[in-house]
Amino acid sequence: MQQLLLVAIRDILPNKVRLTITRLCFFFNSICSKVLDPVKLDELENEAAITLCELEMYFPPAFFDIMVHLIIHLVREIKCCGPVYLRWMYPVERYMKILKGYTKNLHCPEASIVERYIAEEAIEFYSEYIEKAKPVGLPESRHDERVRGKGSRGLHVITPSVEDLQQAHLYVLNNSNEVLPYIVRHENLVKQSNPKMSKNSVLKKHNKTFLDWFKHTILADDNAYEMLRKLADGPKRNVITWQGYDINKYSFYTKAQDQKSTMQNSEVTLRAESQHFASVHDDNPCVAFIPCFGFIEEIWELNYVKFTVCVFKCKWVDNNTGVRTNDVGFTLVDLNKLAYQNDPFIMAKQAKQVFYVEDPCDQRWSVVLHGKTIGVNVEDDDSYIDTYVSPLSTQLSPNVVGEETDDVHVN
Repeated sequence: MQQLLLVAIRDILPNKVRLTITRLCFFFNSICSKVLDPVKLDELENEAAITLCELEMYFPPAFFDIMVHLIIHLVREIKCCGPVYLRWMYPVERYMKILKGYTKNLHCPEASIVERYIAEEAIEFYSEYIEKAKPVGLPESRHDERVRGKGSRGLHVITPSVEDLQQAHLYVLNNSNEVLPYIVRHENLVKQSNPKMSKNSVLKKHNKTFLDWFKHTILADDNAYEMLRKLADGPKRNVITWQGYDINKYSFYTKAQDQKSTMQNSEVTLRAESQHFASVHDDNPCVAFIPCFGFIEEIWELNYVKFTVCVFKCKWVDNNTGVRTNDVGFTLVDLNKLAYQNDPFIMAKQAKQVFYVEDPCDQRWSVVLHGKTIGVNVEDDDSYIDTYVSPLSTQLSPNVVGEETDDVHVN
């Protein structure tokens, strides 16, 4: 209901009924988030009341039982007891399956459960006093490596072209904090050497000459850090590739591996900073943060001897003609309109996972659904925080819906 229902009904229901059900789906998506803003709870409570009023306009009285009425109290319950995911029954139901597995004597199932539960408790208690022992029934988390980054399947070694390897290396340097002072310094040198050159041309020349200049500068500096020296030397010619890679609590696959799987894991999004030039001679570009959407073609692990850096080689959808937002707030992409072939690489730690669902209204377009990470992080990094903002709260207001002609009735 939170993800697929609002996409499935896009082409099968009248507009007003569809918007109301979509509003209800967004409401449940908001209250089930792992992080909630207390300031917005009153707005969510008002949203629930408006949605129920709209449902009463389009559905018969028999539809409204006590379960539908309880929606109005969910936000008040969150105010008193905290986020929903900490109180729902899914973990309890999973643990009931474990307890049922303790039953070996069907004649006395309760006694069997109690006996095995006490035995497990006793073993876990004793294991605390045994050095290097692993607790029974408490396995190590398999998600730890998904944060740091680890290849999961399809290990191969390739020798890419020099051009592709330099593109990947340049992207790593441009996104390393240690290299940032050298990037600014080199841009200033290029500008001073060519005072009449436009900023757009300066950036192009900087990208062409920065790798050689950076290598010569670092190797001539005896006080440079070892990490900078390894970055200046560049990655090894042979590159390890993966078909699957776990990082940021996501599991990423390449497009080729995705075609063998029943799930989508190759679609990614990136919030990229870009400079927009009005013309070739424009010296005051507009800097903007734009969400880019695409899919992973290859996964590379660049080897800098002392450390490795994982990068994704992607194909990106053209933001000008292949991405749009509809009136409800859905982001739609046309996967056939690709662009940015000269800038295919991103660092794996920057990627966020999305899913593309074919739009029932137009098969050329796909609806973008954002993935959720596994578990909750205590870190303050926004990339790990699972929040959800309902597009309807900004795109639609109750007055807008009320102004439409009431042409939908259910008898």
